[in-house]
Amino acid sequence: MFYVAATILLIGLAARILQFLRDPSPLRQSHQPNSEERRAVTAARFAADLTLFRNTFFTDRIQWIFSAFFHFGLLLVVVRHLRYAIEPNWVGPLWKLIILAQPLGLYGGLVMMAGTAGFWARRLLAKEIRQTTTLTDHYMLGLFLLIPLAGYVNNIVHTDVIAVKEFFLGLVRLKWSNLPADSMLLTHLWLVAVLMVSLPFSQLLHLAGVFDKAQQFDEGRRGKARLAVAGALAVLMLIPAAFATGQVAQEGWTRPQPNFAKLARAHKNDDPTVMIRNHPNFLMNVRSIAVYKGVRADINKIEKCVDCHAVKGADGEPVDIENPKHFCVGCHYRAAVSIDCFECHNSKPANKDDAALDAPTKFAVLAPRSNQGSSVR
Repeated sequence: MFYVAATILLIGLAARILQFLRDPSPLRQSHQPNSEERRAVTAARFAADLTLFRNTFFTDRIQWIFSAFFHFGLLLVVVRHLRYAIEPNWVGPLWKLIILAQPLGLYGGLVMMAGTAGFWARRLLAKEIRQTTTLTDHYMLGLFLLIPLAGYVNNIVHTDVIAVKEFFLGLVRLKWSNLPADSMLLTHLWLVAVLMVSLPFSQLLHLAGVFDKAQQFDEGRRGKARLAVAGALAVLMLIPAAFATGQVAQEGWTRPQPNFAKLARAHKNDDPTVMIRNHPNFLMNVRSIAVYKGVRADINKIEKCVDCHAVKGADGEPVDIENPKHFCVGCHYRAAVSIDCFECHNSKPANKDDAALDAPTKFAVLAPRSNQGSSVR
């Protein structure tokens, strides 16, 4: 399904680009630079039109607000979802930007939905716009609301993000993996595929219109502007192919799948994905029992998890959270999910003679003040 959808989308985008190259729109920008203007000024106007929607800002402020909400929200959502199609070792230190984008993308989806709702409300309420609105417009706007809505519901029910990542990387490696059989996840992905198929036949595929914006240049530089935009789009489209080539060269066409059978047996569960997808809920439940209710039994201590899942380094000692071999880091870093448990708790087994809370953590510097406050109380 995704192969077909991606093929239709790429062919449709290429057809639109060829259409603009062959028969550009007769419309011109409101400002025509003369021969005396510097190239830097013209290029700055061109970049502002593409990234900040400068023309829309000066012609229709309400439309500009909704457009900014939608496009910048969509950008954050796309960056957030890059974690499913990229391995950390492909981009090196840039992977930290993907991690940083996770909470931003979570809120970016809400911003995108707000922009879409604004567009839709305007088409329903403004008489002059409602008369030119077609059923296709309502259909596309409905998709842009349903897709993030299904994504948020799927985020609440906790799907197996590692399995989802393996699925999309499998599409690149031509070695397919099964998706988790979660109804909201499948609905979300199906709606995305429907959108990919629908975009080439709608008015919303205006990315190719950047070629038309090159008309604001004079005749001598118009061809260079088009070639520059075409080169940038070609690079963006070839990035996934470059990632795939590097990954195949490094790891081959196949990659061993993680074996969670041991984890399932250790937790007395036949389904190996139960602990994987639900462990945040389990830990929050244990936290509530231990902290809020004061029931500090051994089974409610995170130290039991750390003791059982400790990984030893080259020196034979358990590694901490800063080491990529740490048990928790293996999945969390790859899924671009930050871990805040070990800001207070120790990430490796404490010495038997030391109390768990006496082990060094990120907040160890606060210990003297905390002890002093406890004594005063």
